[in-house]
Amino acid sequence: MRSDPHINFSRYPLALLGAGFTLGILSAWLLLISEAHRRFFLLLFVAAGLLASVALLVLLAKRRILLGNVCVALAVLSCGATLFLLEKQPASEHSIKRLLDTGVIKAEDPVELTGAIVGAPQFAPDGLYLDFRVERLRHQGLDRAAVGRVSLALKSNAATVAEYELLELRYGARLRVMTKLSRADRYRNPGVSSFTEFLDRKGIDAGALIKSPLLIERLADERVFLPLAWLYSRRRDLEQRINASFPPQTAGVLNAALIGNRYGLSRATAERFREGGTFHVLVISGLHISFIGGVVLLIARKLTRNRLSQSLWAGLLLWSYTFAVGAEVSVTRAAFMFSFVALGPLVARRSASLNALGAAALLLLVYRPSDLFDPSFQLTFLSVFAIVALAWPLLEGLSAIGSWRPANATPCPPAAPQWLREFSELLFWSERGWREELAQSNQKYRLFKLPLAVTAERYHLQRLLRYSFSAIVISLSVQIVLLPLQIVYFHRLSFASIVLNIGVSVLMAVLSLVALVGVVIMAVSTTLAGPFIAAANGINWLMVHSVDLFSWFGRSSIRLPEYAGWQFAVYILYYVPLILLIVRLARWRPVGVTRGSTSPPSRHLRWFLLLTQFALVCVLVSHPFSAADSEGKLRVDFIDVGQGDATLFTMPNGATLLVDGGGRPEIWRQNNDPDEEAFEPDVRPIGESVVSEFLWARGLAQVDYVLATHADADHIDGLNNVVANFKVRGALLARTPTADSEYQKFAGTMSRNRVPATLIGTGDTLQFGDATATVLWPPADGSLAEQSRNNDSIVLLVHFGKHRMVLTGDIEKSGEAALVRDPEKLRSDLVKVAHHGSKTSSTEQFVKATQARFAIIPVGRTSIFGHPHAQVVERWIASGAKVMTTGDYGTITVTSDGNELQIEAFVRVKTGQDLQDLQD
Repeated sequence: MRSDPHINFSRYPLALLGAGFTLGILSAWLLLISEAHRRFFLLLFVAAGLLASVALLVLLAKRRILLGNVCVALAVLSCGATLFLLEKQPASEHSIKRLLDTGVIKAEDPVELTGAIVGAPQFAPDGLYLDFRVERLRHQGLDRAAVGRVSLALKSNAATVAEYELLELRYGARLRVMTKLSRADRYRNPGVSSFTEFLDRKGIDAGALIKSPLLIERLADERVFLPLAWLYSRRRDLEQRINASFPPQTAGVLNAALIGNRYGLSRATAERFREGGTFHVLVISGLHISFIGGVVLLIARKLTRNRLSQSLWAGLLLWSYTFAVGAEVSVTRAAFMFSFVALGPLVARRSASLNALGAAALLLLVYRPSDLFDPSFQLTFLSVFAIVALAWPLLEGLSAIGSWRPANATPCPPAAPQWLREFSELLFWSERGWREELAQSNQKYRLFKLPLAVTAERYHLQRLLRYSFSAIVISLSVQIVLLPLQIVYFHRLSFASIVLNIGVSVLMAVLSLVALVGVVIMAVSTTLAGPFIAAANGINWLMVHSVDLFSWFGRSSIRLPEYAGWQFAVYILYYVPLILLIVRLARWRPVGVTRGSTSPPSRHLRWFLLLTQFALVCVLVSHPFSAADSEGKLRVDFIDVGQGDATLFTMPNGATLLVDGGGRPEIWRQNNDPDEEAFEPDVRPIGESVVSEFLWARGLAQVDYVLATHADADHIDGLNNVVANFKVRGALLARTPTADSEYQKFAGTMSRNRVPATLIGTGDTLQFGDATATVLWPPADGSLAEQSRNNDSIVLLVHFGKHRMVLTGDIEKSGEAALVRDPEKLRSDLVKVAHHGSKTSSTEQFVKATQARFAIIPVGRTSIFGHPHAQVVERWIASGAKVMTTGDYGTITVTSDGNELQIEAFVRVKTGQDLQDLQD
């Protein structure tokens, strides 16, 4: 194949094979609908692969190379599709996953699990996390064999730490535990991350919480791979030394960046890194692996000149580190790539980065094809692709222009505009190197280069400029390639990252070295280690707070909605000109034998592609078409926020009103040990992970108004995130209880984001085109400094055309009694049931007064408060209302054109169940 000058398949064979394998997985994913389809397409792809392989042998015998390459591509594509379909076969009947999905085991059922710990335990300030391989299961008195992995979360405090230590929970420890298994999604809304899908991506069957060491019985250890056990032990030793040597914030950063344990990161610290677009430095990935591998390889070269020994030592230490930190996708990918690059010279080949990337993708996807749909996998591979396919070719081209001097291979000046020549010379021209070369040459000639470049080299500024520019080019290249994924997965675009990626990466490397030296010296002398520990703390503070400077001058990052439905095609369209630009860039030879052969591609085509790409970037960032047109209809979304309330109104004129924003009730926030300093783990709040995600999935970047019915955490807390993430015109309140901590927090959020607040009370009317929202309760009250009370909740009547809807907040019996004095105002088609269906509300008089046909209860699938109360549900059913809970149905969407009322439930739409019984 190499002999044919028109065929370039052999230049990047592994990259092309990886692309073909990926395309096969995508093809199977698009075709897979049901188990019957899986079997049919499995046979089809197996047959296609066999035919392509036979045809390949025939074509190779006849030396038909081009057609042979086509058959190779078809065979690899079929192989990818086949392995993906094989992976998607139904789980074993003994698997934990299947037992939970089929309802054999319910979420509230206690079970006894017997098995062993696999992998290294992950320690956290509030407990530890174990990857547990299940072997047997006892449920309802029946003991059975079982298979699967369960993620065990063991919660501890100062009183139970010693008891957990006595259990010696380590790799290979066999345990018998009593717990309850969880696999179901807690929040089921369109656009909101699925817990079930997350577990499947990680290869985990279920999660489980253990609240006491008394629920664990320690059994004998099983046989383990001793080198791996030794690595896990050393990892734990390093973690303990870091925790003992540094304060919690520095220790949390070091544990995340060095050993892959992010459980010690506080939410405030992690959010600063996310806002600055530098969270990737906390994730062990290519940056860390390349640095560690490079240092090890450099040391090996100092110790021996044998290339095989150098590569083997570097590979051994690098892969030991990879397994010690958990062998995540990003780490394994980087280790594979480094290994290919390091081993390239041993087989007399110059390793190509695209080949290394393709080989890593092949190996990982052959092992588990579904990893292709893991956001981490996509981000890591595309980021490396952006560097090797976009940033490096551009930098190499500029280097060739800037460092050009006459030679046999490059006799003609670069084919580039004058401004590009001068800029490239500023960064890459070395006057000193050219003069040394000229002094050793028999030929004498003069070159006229940019004088500023000579000055920059003389004063040692050129290297700094070159490094800074290269870092910015790499950062921009990664951002451009990853932009659609950043929007879909994180809804964030960080401007600060373009600059911070340079400094934070350097600071992290320095911090790691200084901290490790300090930890080593600490074992000998605390006094000698003191300066290193202090320096590490200072570097960490500077790194964590580096984004603050950008925040002072304005937004360091912006939050962006996504395009959904058919509009999702804009993300595919985005990559068309980008790929063409990358192909053009790969063919760019600014320096060559003749001007004609080295000139850049057609100038008109180049500018057309650049302008098209810029336009598409603007379409993604400005999102002018992301929000769907209301089409003159009223739409109401009762969002599933678990134990809480959040309702989005999209009015007929397109205006949006968010009533409450969900949040965690106070009972879940209590710190059991008052002597312990509260640690807020890096767990996204409901307002961010559920409500904001739902709004972004709707294509919204603006919410016209937010309305807090009252200041309970499960109603108002999520509005803090909404106000911070979206442009909000105003907030509507009935009370301003300044003595209430939840309201104080919300008031501070409104102040920081310049959102004006308006007080409303009984009789006030809000007009949204043809729709009106009338406040039925509470009356205006001047006593504003009291604590928030349920009976101060805003009760809102929304009227559009023939239909009326009542939202009741958390009002209780006394509030309902005041409202039923004028029952005509309560008459409605739909009621949002008060206080999550608690028995403190929904009196018989109130239920009868509403005459509602639909009663929507916002509550979780399981409620620690026992909501909704059975008597309340029976009362609404007896009145003739169809009762629906967000826990059962997920997001409940009501639409009305003024005449007809339509109801959809997210769970039923997602599972394809019949919706006829929900229609008006």
